[in-house]
Amino acid sequence: MKQRMLSLVSALLLAAPLTGTAQQQQLKPNELPTNIAGATTIAAPPKGFNPLNASDQDLEYYGFPPRPNEVEAPKAFARWQKAMAASKIRMTPKLEMTNNFAGPAKMKAGAAPSSGSASTSYNWSGYVNTNGVTKYGSSSFYYIIADYVVPVATQAYGACTGAWDYSVTWVGIDGWGSGDVLQAGNEADAYCSGSTKSAYYSAWYEWYPNGWTRITSLPIVPGDDLFVEVWNTSSTAGHAYLVNYNTNQYVIINFNAPAGTQLVGNSAEWVVERPGVNGSLATLSNYISDYFSDAYAYNFGYSAVDPGSAGSFPVTMLDNSGNPISYPTLLGGNAIWVQNEGSSR
Repeated sequence: MKQRMLSLVSALLLAAPLTGTAQQQQLKPNELPTNIAGATTIAAPPKGFNPLNASDQDLEYYGFPPRPNEVEAPKAFARWQKAMAASKIRMTPKLEMTNNFAGPAKMKAGAAPSSGSASTSYNWSGYVNTNGVTKYGSSSFYYIIADYVVPVATQAYGACTGAWDYSVTWVGIDGWGSGDVLQAGNEADAYCSGSTKSAYYSAWYEWYPNGWTRITSLPIVPGDDLFVEVWNTSSTAGHAYLVNYNTNQYVIINFNAPAGTQLVGNSAEWVVERPGVNGSLATLSNYISDYFSDAYAYNFGYSAVDPGSAGSFPVTMLDNSGNPISYPTLLGGNAIWVQNEGSSR
């Protein structure tokens, strides 16, 4: 199994990157366009198809995420098994582009992202793992996964700003010391004006510097348990797979890098973020807490890391005044608990 997958990956790495036009022209027989150019999905597999015992080639053909190695990564394999068993209802993507951005980590003026030790950022909180890669290749991160629960979004206690506050929860590759991020997750936004209070929740994917694209056909509500996986099959080909364990609905999105952008694969991250909205960092919604479990990332050689691995480090989010507003706590090796504090609470 491992040898077949490595052979497939090697062929993909050796292939020259395709242009957006060429990618559109070379759709697989069962690959379907979506309502957004450059994004595709896969038609449902035939009746009786079971991803748990399918070949690696059939998993790839029908859009399922890569199977972790059962011997070398038993915990990740068990998490993949659970997600595949829950994938009962394949949702046709209905997509909505936004001008909101979950971008690379923003540091203090003049500061470069550090590696291997606790750090701060004006937009990220969570855990990051870096591998020192400077060019896309066999040591780049291949895929990243996690389970987490959609949080309840409100504004800070006692606040009613007359505007929206935002938070996004995601897993991704790149963005810590590189200018792109390949990622997927959800947003949890809160509004308050006078006696009117509301919240908005949506799954999404993004390849920054594009803004995130909402997946409106995969409904989510606070308390839903999500499995999210992001992977790449070349420096310009990304994939996102999301499962709502509460509804057994799942969605597959294949999408291209923005023009002029290529993946490096030098960092993997599990993050709660205050995103960029209307040209500046948004006010962080009071999400209270977000729990990530079974958090893993793999390179193309199937070497695994998690938030507790060497090379992983915590990142605390700061508000515009430089005060902490969101921080992670490591729980064992492969789980983290992210909570907000200070002005966001």
